[in-house]
Amino acid sequence: MGLNLFIAVICVVVALLLTFLTIRFFFGARARATDAETGAFRDQPEQEPVHAGDTLRTRRSDNAASIRLLTTQVVVAAVLTLLVIIPDLLHMMRPSIVPGWLIAPWLHAIIITPVMFYSGYPIHIDGWSAIRRRVPNMNSLASVGSGAAYVYSLLVCFAEDLLPDSMHDVYFQVTGVIITLVLLARLMSDRWLPRRAAFPLQTKVDRLSRILVPIVFLIAVWTFVVWLIFGRQPAFARALLIAIGVLIIACPVALGWAAPLAATFATDRARRAGMRVLTTSALQQAQDVRAVVFSSTLADASRETIDALLDAGLGVDVVDASDTDDAVRRIGERRAKLDIDGDDAALLFVGDGHEDVAVRNAADIAVVVTKDADADFVHADVVTDEPGGTCVPQLIRLSKAMVRNIQENAIWAFVFNLIGIPIAAGVLYPFTGWTLDPSLAGLAMFLSSLAVLLNALRLRHAHIDR
Repeated sequence: MGLNLFIAVICVVVALLLTFLTIRFFFGARARATDAETGAFRDQPEQEPVHAGDTLRTRRSDNAASIRLLTTQVVVAAVLTLLVIIPDLLHMMRPSIVPGWLIAPWLHAIIITPVMFYSGYPIHIDGWSAIRRRVPNMNSLASVGSGAAYVYSLLVCFAEDLLPDSMHDVYFQVTGVIITLVLLARLMSDRWLPRRAAFPLQTKVDRLSRILVPIVFLIAVWTFVVWLIFGRQPAFARALLIAIGVLIIACPVALGWAAPLAATFATDRARRAGMRVLTTSALQQAQDVRAVVFSSTLADASRETIDALLDAGLGVDVVDASDTDDAVRRIGERRAKLDIDGDDAALLFVGDGHEDVAVRNAADIAVVVTKDADADFVHADVVTDEPGGTCVPQLIRLSKAMVRNIQENAIWAFVFNLIGIPIAAGVLYPFTGWTLDPSLAGLAMFLSSLAVLLNALRLRHAHIDR
């Protein structure tokens, strides 16, 4: 009894020390200073583009070689993970049709190791680098969760005598699923989303992750300590397994998918409506448009659109864009008149592409109407070949639908974690005698991601014409 009490006291002291160090490291003065520096860098208008909602927050490379490498990593992760999952599923349904060696833990270890270290390399590098900089991101949590499942499974493979017979299950498939889904979100944003400018909504995800990651870590630590002290034997192995379940179910796949999936499908919907979106930030900001300025060269053809915008309560003006100084001045006056210099309102300019860059740059969002819709225009956010400015109300409606979809996805992911983490920690055990197995935690994480995907798919059929 005395020895057990001593061990319990030591565990509590260590947990308290880890809690203090974690709070000091991630929420101390240096962490706040780092966060402020990161925010200042992010707000620079000429910053290098970053991933739109991919949870990685790494610097984006615009060369095709990086896309090919990422595609290879995703394919390798997906194929090898399926090679582990499919035999397991077949064995669960009909054990007699699957040879024993196909579901052997050592074979799973061999198959998933390339997924962990080759495909998962960018996740681990970015995640741990963010932790070192005191600004943990969703990638940090994905790396910790997949790594915990991988290390525990290796322990089962090579030191199973240290664990009771009831805890010889391996969770390599969970590692593979986490890495594959996180990489897939990054690939989607790299391949299909516009690469100019940052995605403002991602800032909120970043801030949430900087709070969520340390909290999840502390929950896992205290879960381990509580189960080690109060759990039934074998206490250590059971406490370790439950703590790993907390890390797995907290993996941010659903939250990481919330923005890129919605933005990807919204961009595709815009393309099918005749709009080529060049900046994802404009696709988000269009929901806040309160005034629209048309170039005089488009005014006559856009009369119907102008009337519709006026009926919707938006301010509309027409400028002679060939007179650059006068056009910039009048756009500035319109901004001042409507008091839309704040974050909650935006001004959109519609030109024909022949105006000076300064005119487009004076607006929050610049739309170019041209027959050459494939051309690139400096400081243009949307290019369309649809005459009459019809894309403006469509863009506003699509933006509202996309932001609403992202909010729905984020709320779902947050509620999932809010419910799932306590269950994984074992709060139901005193009432049901049941704990969440890490495999079930991985399945729940996958189903949550699937729900986000299905919700985002609705944007492909969003009604933006009226």
